[in-house]
Amino acid sequence: MEIYSGCENTFIICMYQSQKDYAAYAQMVCKNKIDGFMMVKTTPLEMVLYNQDGSLASMCGNGIRCFIEYCYRHHIIQEEENMVLTPSGRIDTKIVNLSPFMVYVRMNEPIFTYIDNRIYLDEPIVVNNHIYKISLVHTGVWHGIILPDDFKQALEDAPLIRNLPLFKEYLNLDIIMITNDIYVKTYERGVGFTKACGTGVMASFVILEKLKLLTCNQIAVRTDGGYIEAGRNEKGLYILGPSRYVSSYKDGE
Repeated sequence: MEIYSGCENTFIICMYQSQKDYAAYAQMVCKNKIDGFMMVKTTPLEMVLYNQDGSLASMCGNGIRCFIEYCYRHHIIQEEENMVLTPSGRIDTKIVNLSPFMVYVRMNEPIFTYIDNRIYLDEPIVVNNHIYKISLVHTGVWHGIILPDDFKQALEDAPLIRNLPLFKEYLNLDIIMITNDIYVKTYERGVGFTKACGTGVMASFVILEKLKLLTCNQIAVRTDGGYIEAGRNEKGLYILGPSRYVSSYKDGE
């Protein structure tokens, strides 16, 4: 087992073994700054990821870059371009640099119709006597995007927003602050606040584009773990960011 980091979003990765209870194991090892427990299946190549609380993640933009680096280092893949199966579907990737290790991830087209068959775009909600406008989009997993007037207050209210009955089982929350750059802070389902979230960065780009708040087709999004590029080109939506091998891992560490 090894530890990898994608913009300080940190994962333990190993090869898949069918006889293990990985949901319980993830809850045991995902501590001390470990955000998720990931396994590699081969033939076909497939990413299986559990959150800190033992729930299965359908997709992770930072995690898939770490997954690709693990597979490359262990000679599971040799080509630059690789297709990875995830619970949210097929994801195409491309290794664009080895040092630092950089991966281009072709994201699937977003879904705007939420589980209640409604579209939420700048929809007002009231939480803790504060009014927020939330937009929902699925970029591998469901994300709720807010651009609050009071960023610090939104951070305090984030757990309350994410745990509203309609959102609790599905939603990750992304709070955007636009100043000289675009900064995104994500409160993830099953984890809490994380240093970065790749699908959250993608969701933020999609909603900013939808609300006509962008003047270009790509942006560098700042997170607590570093910058992730998100954009749209002739092939569709993508994110581009780093992965980093951290160390080996043994049970009990």
